[in-house]
Amino acid sequence: MARPLRIEYENAFYHVIARGERRDVIFTCPADKDKFLIKLGETAEKYRLLVHAYVLMDNHYHLLVETPYANLSRAMHYLNASYGNWFRHKYDIVGSVFQGRYKAILVEKDEYLKVLSAYIHLNPVRAGIVEEPSKYEYGSCRFYALKSKKPDFLRVDDLLGMFHGNKSEYGRFLKGYSEHGTEIDSELIYGKNSLLGSEGFLRSVFKKVKDTGGSIDDREQPDVRDMSLVNADDIMEIMLVEMRIAEDVIWKRKRGNVYRKLLIYGLWRHTANSLKQIGDIMKMDYAAVSAMVRIFKKEITENKASRQLAERLAGEVMKRRIRKT
Repeated sequence: MARPLRIEYENAFYHVIARGERRDVIFTCPADKDKFLIKLGETAEKYRLLVHAYVLMDNHYHLLVETPYANLSRAMHYLNASYGNWFRHKYDIVGSVFQGRYKAILVEKDEYLKVLSAYIHLNPVRAGIVEEPSKYEYGSCRFYALKSKKPDFLRVDDLLGMFHGNKSEYGRFLKGYSEHGTEIDSELIYGKNSLLGSEGFLRSVFKKVKDTGGSIDDREQPDVRDMSLVNADDIMEIMLVEMRIAEDVIWKRKRGNVYRKLLIYGLWRHTANSLKQIGDIMKMDYAAVSAMVRIFKKEITENKASRQLAERLAGEVMKRRIRKT
């Protein structure tokens, strides 16, 4: 399998996840987590990383980091190698500590910083370790929600600025997720093809790569190239013109309207739009969009007519991409 594409540029923002080999533990005791935080601080200082959030679980960790110097790969290699070597020596083990390469999702910072921080900080709550995320010692939440002295490497101003600098307001924001058991949709966390942001953001990323002499290998990440070419207007035009579906039929809010479901599925499958953005287009909650996509994906496997519609749409999308290249 081809490796995920690494896109690096100055001031890029990433959600980074690293897991233990075979999902084994990478932190066996609090002392291990303390050592990792020391290593994280060293890495942030050496590579000038801005760390906005973190959480350390027993077999994986999450980071939200910003790279003023376009050096994520070097920084992450240093962090994982440094901690991995220490861990192997301490426990006298042979082999990899981490499961392959870390995963890094390139993120549109201003749009997704709040929801990503909630996802990261609520990890120990979802795992049943604590009831309140601010009580978890090995996450950055307590430095956002409580009057605790933060480590030097942690930058809290950007996120707190979205809550008027009010820690209590941020605490209430998290409480809204934890008390109501609200699940954060995975697409709002992992995006598509390790890219999370609006269509405009993805187009700008694509342009940065080209302008700096970089390249996007279609064999590695075909959808990165695809997403730069097809937008919501294209999907709507294909359905209206090539597929000859009446506009009022598409938009009709009727139970079981296969054409409305096709439009939602097409926006999800063939464009860079997030579930939230599709919800804005369709005037729906993003959770309802997610449910509609799941329903139509199931229909494609079970219903010949739905499958033929999806295949026709995919074929017309491909023709349009070819014409645009």
